[in-house]
Amino acid sequence: MNATIEEFNVTLQEYLESQLGVQTLPLHVVVPITVLYALISVTGIVGNVVVCMVIARHPNMHTATNYYLFSLAVADVTILVFGLPNDLYVYWHQYPWELGEGLCKFRALISEATSYASVLTIVAFSMERYLAICHPLHAYTMTGLRRASRIIAAIWLVSLACAIPFALFTTINYLDFPPGSGIQISESAFCGMLNVPDNFPLYETSSVVFFLLPMVILVVLYTRMGLLITRRHGLGESHRTNKSRKSILRMLAAVVVSFFICWAPFHLQRLLYVYLSEMDGFNEYNEWIYHITGCFYYFSSTVNPILYNVMSAKYRNAFKATLCGASMATTMAASVRETSLAASKREDARTTPCSSSWLSRQHASSSRVRVTLLVEEDASLLEPIVLIVQKNAAAAQAGKRLLAAVSESDEHARVAPDIIANTANTAESSM
Repeated sequence: MNATIEEFNVTLQEYLESQLGVQTLPLHVVVPITVLYALISVTGIVGNVVVCMVIARHPNMHTATNYYLFSLAVADVTILVFGLPNDLYVYWHQYPWELGEGLCKFRALISEATSYASVLTIVAFSMERYLAICHPLHAYTMTGLRRASRIIAAIWLVSLACAIPFALFTTINYLDFPPGSGIQISESAFCGMLNVPDNFPLYETSSVVFFLLPMVILVVLYTRMGLLITRRHGLGESHRTNKSRKSILRMLAAVVVSFFICWAPFHLQRLLYVYLSEMDGFNEYNEWIYHITGCFYYFSSTVNPILYNVMSAKYRNAFKATLCGASMATTMAASVRETSLAASKREDARTTPCSSSWLSRQHASSSRVRVTLLVEEDASLLEPIVLIVQKNAAAAQAGKRLLAAVSESDEHARVAPDIIANTANTAESSM
């Protein structure tokens, strides 16, 4: 062994550094990254846990949209807890890998599965918003917590299934020393995915299915929603409605831009590795690209609570109340009064299924990226209809005559008489 090393005129450490780089990155690189990762980890975990607490503790927030946001928060916490510490460990100790093959594969599985679950949840949530804005009556027949729960469960199962190949091909790799001797050196152990079959484009498929296609879908959905909202400008909207509409447009732009900014560098780095890894000097460039894409990748898991607080006053109040242990009764009562007042001001305006006032109430929340507002969405898809039935509660005792009474007293009833009738029956049975 020593004779062979002398023949190559290189020490084991020199050989490892020539193939794998330095064992520990320079302090001027690793210290700033450690500080940034620590900040991302703390803010992301705390923020997303609070999101889950806010939704779980308050029954009035148990809506389909908030179920999706709860799932997104769980995915973000998972990757921050299991993925970020591992990457930070590698920054300080790139090799040898000492955490076992099981953890090596588990890290690959969790990272991919949570990423896929986040993206698919964004698409599902955006489809819900699209139906609520453009096809509210159709959306009414499809909404429900049970349906949202089934979709979320299916998303996680599909995500785990699609992440399995990454876990299978990720393993602990070793270098031979001397080169070509077949003698594997334990000091060279590192966790990675190297032996992917040439006819199995794993990285390319992942980027297309879980980035490119979702991006196209999101752009189409939010463009159509934005155009629809803009076309309602000439329907006699109040100043408050105009302000709400502009806020929605800003929110739609934030969703698409945030999604692209956070995920594009990550997938770009993967594709560059696949197609340019043999290029001279690639490893040096790839190292810096890896640093940058890693920051964006994990920042995408902490940006949601920030967006919620910036764009939703209702969530800010719920956030503060949860952190301080205060009751939400006052906050929610104020929100209900505000909604009722706004509805009464719109009482005499004729409403159509896709009118601007309907849209303003429907779209107070939307998809993130990783997503947008939290709870200023569904007072319900049928908030105007429910308000009408509540105003005519006295007539509910008359049974089927409620439909005629509502139709005569409020033109809103002409939007969906069958749905109003069903709602009236529900109100009657609950009195």
